[in-house]
Amino acid sequence: MASPQVIDPPIDAAADFDRNLRAHEHALRDLALRLCRNPADAGDLLQDTFERALQRRAQYQPGTNLRAWLCTMLHHLFLDRCRARSRGPAHASLDEVALPAPEPTAEPAWAMLTRDDVVAAVARLEPDFRSVYQLHSLEGVPYQEIAARLGIPKATVGTRLARARRKLRDLLLPARAADESHP
Repeated sequence: MASPQVIDPPIDAAADFDRNLRAHEHALRDLALRLCRNPADAGDLLQDTFERALQRRAQYQPGTNLRAWLCTMLHHLFLDRCRARSRGPAHASLDEVALPAPEPTAEPAWAMLTRDDVVAAVARLEPDFRSVYQLHSLEGVPYQEIAARLGIPKATVGTRLARARRKLRDLLLPARAADESHP
């Protein structure tokens, strides 16, 4: 009986090429960074180089210097990009574009009011409105207790408080009140 002949497994040339390609990635990345001077552009250039190398794998001559072949390809792609940029419109990175400052907004009129302005305006309110406003807004007394102290219905407390606020606004911000009354 004849012994079976042992056949060596076929060498996977594609896997070998891919492995060798990855071995040169660091050197190619360094070259791309030196050429582009921008990590994002260098990454794009490196990716394009690997893509082109995989597409043209059949053109590579085994036994020759793979690193030199890849560096030449990367350099040619870089030159192609430079030529394309010189022919086309200039593109700036968003990080490099100066954005205009937002328009300054005018400070609201109420922001310039002082505590003394508010106290003087409260003193000018009619007594019914002033007492409700002072009890609720300045002393923090609830509606029910204000109604009991002043001997008025709870709903009247709310109405007087709303009217007191409107009158204060008109006293403190006369220009705004004039604008709102003349639409």
